[in-house]
Amino acid sequence: MKESFVVSLCNKIDNVSDWLGKIFSWLIVLLTLLVVFEVVTRSLNAPTTWSFELRNYVFGAYFMLVASYALLYGSHVRIDIITSRLSKKTESIISLLCYLFLFFPFISVWFYFGWSYFSTSWSISERSWSVWGPPIWPVKLVIPLAALFLILQGISELIKTIVMIRILSVASKEVSR
Repeated sequence: MKESFVVSLCNKIDNVSDWLGKIFSWLIVLLTLLVVFEVVTRSLNAPTTWSFELRNYVFGAYFMLVASYALLYGSHVRIDIITSRLSKKTESIISLLCYLFLFFPFISVWFYFGWSYFSTSWSISERSWSVWGPPIWPVKLVIPLAALFLILQGISELIKTIVMIRILSVASKEVSR
């Protein structure tokens, strides 16, 4: 019962991360259209006051909101120089330690300060200092949201790593018999 719940939880988190990645990856199309629009308007000597800032906001949202998708598919940078020479079990143990002592503490701090950053912006109705002057809080909301999505996917990755260690431990005991 416990194991089926854990497997179900991992599958649900993975599905959410996959869905979020596929949805938010479409922001790159919007970003491309904004760049093309700005190039065309500049070539017609009619640049806009808002497109540069909006492009930065869209790009920031894009790379932050697809981070959990990248974690799901192992797309984040890893330094495998040492771990590639180790056994799969040792590599999994190192991964477990990295999640516990590096990933979760860092992402938790990111979430905490990101939420504070967003809530302050929301409470004062902060606006950009540019001529366009859009509200800033939606952009700042992306920071704790991305951290939350990463925490959820990190939980799934942690569980999968623990399962991998357990499977490899049982397999090594079976081989040594």
